[in-house]
Amino acid sequence: MLNIEQLVAFVAAAEQGSFSAAARHLGKSQSSVSIGVNNLEVDLGITLFDRSTKYPKLTPQGERMLSQAKVLLRQAERIRNYSQASVDSVEDTLKIAIDPLLPFSLLESAIEKMSQRFPFTQVDVSRLAAHQLTNAIINDQVELGFNLAADAVPEGLDFVSIANIEWVCICSPDSIFADMQQVSNETLIGERQIVCRSMMQNTVLQAQGAFSQDIWQADDQEDVIKLVEQGIGWAIVPKDFIVEKQAMGTLIDFRPEFQRYEMMNSADVLWKTNTRLGPAAKYLCEMLGVF
Repeated sequence: MLNIEQLVAFVAAAEQGSFSAAARHLGKSQSSVSIGVNNLEVDLGITLFDRSTKYPKLTPQGERMLSQAKVLLRQAERIRNYSQASVDSVEDTLKIAIDPLLPFSLLESAIEKMSQRFPFTQVDVSRLAAHQLTNAIINDQVELGFNLAADAVPEGLDFVSIANIEWVCICSPDSIFADMQQVSNETLIGERQIVCRSMMQNTVLQAQGAFSQDIWQADDQEDVIKLVEQGIGWAIVPKDFIVEKQAMGTLIDFRPEFQRYEMMNSADVLWKTNTRLGPAAKYLCEMLGVF
């Protein structure tokens, strides 16, 4: 049976160039490293090092064994880390729900940091709108929800605002709005509007979501933007969704008559009241400035 300590001694000796250097690297005696490598050679029935020169040199079998030993040690480290994560009650899976109206960039950096801190926690991301999202948290189907502030957070849920979302009106460069300094409400009402369905379900945003007399709806915000790019209609979307499109020149934003000030909404993170969040969920919230 392979011994992890023997593999560690072997890899260290190969990488450090000698048994004495490996011993210093590992903080062990030279004899323990030498004995570990010798015992590994006996167990495997092969010679790993040519000891006929001043410094031990890997044999062809040793060269092949080195790459396999590194793989085994990485797997052993993963097993140790996973075991420690289980002891610390780290979540196997963290389920989060995001309103379709929110750009993923809002969470991107925090999720990346969480994945590095908790590499064995799988993240399950779903897009749920309005009541679906809050019901999923209440029914323990997701641990964390991210949405746009509406009327009132349902009883049984806690929330903290994590960002302000700026909204802009957009159209294609070929739209009749493109060269207008300001687009009148009457003109907007007469042109087709593309709306994300989640916007129609948000009590705060409903009025803007149903501004035009001719409305097309889509479940996904990206689909809304694609329809606008094709010149099929105009839309009101979070600014973060269109930064790259604006840079490429496939979308432009315009100022409507009804917009006297910047259109802003609060983005919130929600979780179930009196529920103890797991380490990964708590760390994600910390990275978002919640705690």
